[in-house]
Amino acid sequence: MDLYEFLDPVSLDKPEEYLISSPNILGKNITTHTPDFKPADLAGYQVAFLGIPEDRNSYNRGTSLAPEKIRSQLYQLYKPSGSISIVDLGNVKQGNTFSDTYVALKEIMNHLLLNNLVVVLIGGSQELTIPVFQIFELHRQSINLTTIDRTIDIVKDNLRTSAESFLTELLFKKRTLFKYCNLGHQIHLTDAKNIDLIGKLYHDAIRLGELRSNMSMVEPIMRDSDIVSFDISAVRQSDSPGFFNPSPSGLYSEEACQLAKYAGLSDRVSTLGIFEVNPKHDILHQSSSLAAQIIWYFLDGFSCRNPEYPDSEDKNFKTFIVGQNDLDHEITFYKSLVSERWWMQIPNPKQGKPIVVACSYQDYKLASEQEVPDLWWKSFQKLS
Repeated sequence: MDLYEFLDPVSLDKPEEYLISSPNILGKNITTHTPDFKPADLAGYQVAFLGIPEDRNSYNRGTSLAPEKIRSQLYQLYKPSGSISIVDLGNVKQGNTFSDTYVALKEIMNHLLLNNLVVVLIGGSQELTIPVFQIFELHRQSINLTTIDRTIDIVKDNLRTSAESFLTELLFKKRTLFKYCNLGHQIHLTDAKNIDLIGKLYHDAIRLGELRSNMSMVEPIMRDSDIVSFDISAVRQSDSPGFFNPSPSGLYSEEACQLAKYAGLSDRVSTLGIFEVNPKHDILHQSSSLAAQIIWYFLDGFSCRNPEYPDSEDKNFKTFIVGQNDLDHEITFYKSLVSERWWMQIPNPKQGKPIVVACSYQDYKLASEQEVPDLWWKSFQKLS
C-alpha cells in the first residue's frame, strides 16, 4: 500500500530563534514527512508520530487543531538522553465523514504494527481509540487497554459512539479485550453505576485519590498494557485549560508525565494516544505544551526499556510458590533479579496453559498473608 495516500505532511512554524542552532532539540532528531520529503523505509525506526485532526464526532470541537499545536511544542523540547529513532508521518487525511477518517486510520495503524513500530497518536477526540483497538484485534489474541480519564466513558443508551461513550463499544461487544483499567477518575464526575459495572466485568478503575497516594501501583498496570489512551481532561484546569469543559480538580502535570514515563518503560505498550486537547480553549499553549511533555516522558521511558519475560529456568528470575488455604491452586510469583519487577501466574482452565500477568510486590505480600490478590482473582474469573 502507498501509506502516503492517507497522510498529509507536517507543516510547522519556524521554531524560536534560540533553538535553531541547537542540534539537540527533538525537532532536529526526528525524520519528518514534509511536502518535499516522504520517508521511504520504516524498517529502521522504533517510534512513529501520527496526528489525527478529527473532531467531527465530538462535543469538544477544536481538537482537530491539536496535532500541529502539540508538535510545535514537542519539537522545541530537547531530545531524551537515550537513543531513539523516530519518524513523524504527519496527519491522517480527513475523510468526507469521520467514519472515513477511521478507515484511513485503521489502514495506517495496520501498516505500522506490521512494521513493529510503537505509535504515538496526537489527536483528536478519544473515541479514536476504537479504530485503533479494532486493528489491534488483527494482531493480538487478547488486548489490555488502559485509559487515563476523569470519568468512565460508558453511556449504554447513547445514540452514537462518542468520546463520552466509546467504552460501551469496547466493553459490551464481543471483543478480545482481556484487561481494562481506568486511571484517575473523580468520584463526583463519575456515575457510581459505571464503577460497579467495571467491577462486575472483572476490570479495574483507580480513582484519583487512590492513584495519588500510591503512584507506583500504576507500573504493573502499564507494564501489561497494549494501548494507553490519555484524555487530557484528566488533568486539572490550572495545569491544562485546553478543554471545552475543564475541571478544577484532577491530575497534576507532574503526575501526568509520571504515568507517561511508566507507559514508556513498559515492554508491551505499542500505542500511546493523547486526546481531547482543544487549542480553542487553551491559554498560552499550556495544554499543548503539557501534551508535548507527556509524549517526551513516554519517549524517555521508551529509551530505557529493558524487555523481560519471567521463566522459571531463567537465572535472572527467582520463583516463589505460595500455598493458599482457601484455594485449590498455589500461586506462583516470579521476581526479576535485574529490575526487581514482579509477575504472577494465573491458571487457565479452558486452555490448560497458565498465563503470566504483571503484578507488584504488594500482591506477593498479600498472598503470603493468605489473602488472594484481586488481580489473581479477576484474571482467573476471566479465564474460567
